[in-house]
Amino acid sequence: MGSGELAVQRSSTRWQLHRQALWRRLLLPLIWLIALVAALSVALLQPQAAQAWPGPGRPGPAPARPQGPSALQEVAPPAAVQQLREALASRQPRITILEPANGALLPAGPWQLKLRVEDWPLVDAGPLGLGPHLILQLDDEQPRPLLETSVNMPPLAPGSHRLTVYAVRPWGEVVKAPGAYRQIRLNRVAANPLGLPAPGSPQLLPVSPRGISAAEPVLLDWLLIDAPLQNLRSDDTRWRLRVTVNGDSFLVQQQSPLWLKGWRPGSNAVLLELVDARGEPLNPPFNSLVREVQLDASAPRPTWLGPRLDEASLAQLLGEAPRAQGAGESVPSPDPTPAPPAEAQDGGTEADPPAQLPQPIQPPTEPSEKPLDPEVSADNGADNNPATPVAQEPPGPLLEDRETANATTATLEPSQP
Repeated sequence: MGSGELAVQRSSTRWQLHRQALWRRLLLPLIWLIALVAALSVALLQPQAAQAWPGPGRPGPAPARPQGPSALQEVAPPAAVQQLREALASRQPRITILEPANGALLPAGPWQLKLRVEDWPLVDAGPLGLGPHLILQLDDEQPRPLLETSVNMPPLAPGSHRLTVYAVRPWGEVVKAPGAYRQIRLNRVAANPLGLPAPGSPQLLPVSPRGISAAEPVLLDWLLIDAPLQNLRSDDTRWRLRVTVNGDSFLVQQQSPLWLKGWRPGSNAVLLELVDARGEPLNPPFNSLVREVQLDASAPRPTWLGPRLDEASLAQLLGEAPRAQGAGESVPSPDPTPAPPAEAQDGGTEADPPAQLPQPIQPPTEPSEKPLDPEVSADNGADNNPATPVAQEPPGPLLEDRETANATTATLEPSQP
């Protein structure tokens, strides 16, 4: 091999070594670049995966509102509800639980709940239904309407209990304002901290719907206690309410009530779940609740589920005017002037009172009824003689007795079964 060929071979060998070194230099950065692009892709796709709630047994992505011809649709509130809301807009209810104290250990037997309610009338409008009132809820029991500030309560079961009282508008919507709701914890025999949510942790309380609804739209409402603050900046979602109605799910991120149409006649299943931004349960197992909503067209239709109210009906529902007499209520007539008591005859026995002639009844020119006093019964069976004091009821604990008495005439909210 000549010197020329040897020089060419050496030059070729050097070029191959240089090319291999160049590839090594370029290949390593290329590998790092590919890894970086893959990492960025995973990071960008992660929020979408969180919104889709991945995990075993979880459904796929849910729309913000149900779609499709047979799905639920959000509509505007009825005209009467909007009218009542405007009339109550200036009210700022404040509730204080006077007795028992928070964390009290109650003895056996019945006990008494005492409240102070400010700037919120408690109204029973008779045939028109309930006006502004309170709701009393003990643990997960059925919420009970309340028109009294002094309530006789049944004995508690052993353990720890949550008692919540909140102000409610005539159509069943809770007032979500500071001071409009209060919650205390009570114990019987001994405290059971694990039986209740931890103090300060989020709590979900279903408010509406309850029981039988006469017609659509149906109000969907809830109360969140100690929920984390959110939406302080963009993409700052810390909780969501996942609502599932008859298998259709959607998300809610605000404490605004929903008026929904598209319910099927008869029984409807409603599942409420409080979840975090990734769709995971928030403070389980207390914030996953199932309710049944029944739509029955033959049920009494509440007054507020319709067009605007006349001035008289509006005043009665707000407690600003005497309630009207229902069809099943007897209108009290003026009593005849009481006769003076007969003097005793000789012999010490009382003589028969002289016969009283019926007095003509003058039609009243002005309504004589007064607004319903929660502590006075509407019909106590006592003599209506003006000289005889009117018998009063003991402070009835709840509304059930009053509803039973007026069952034939009073139209209650659709959430009352």
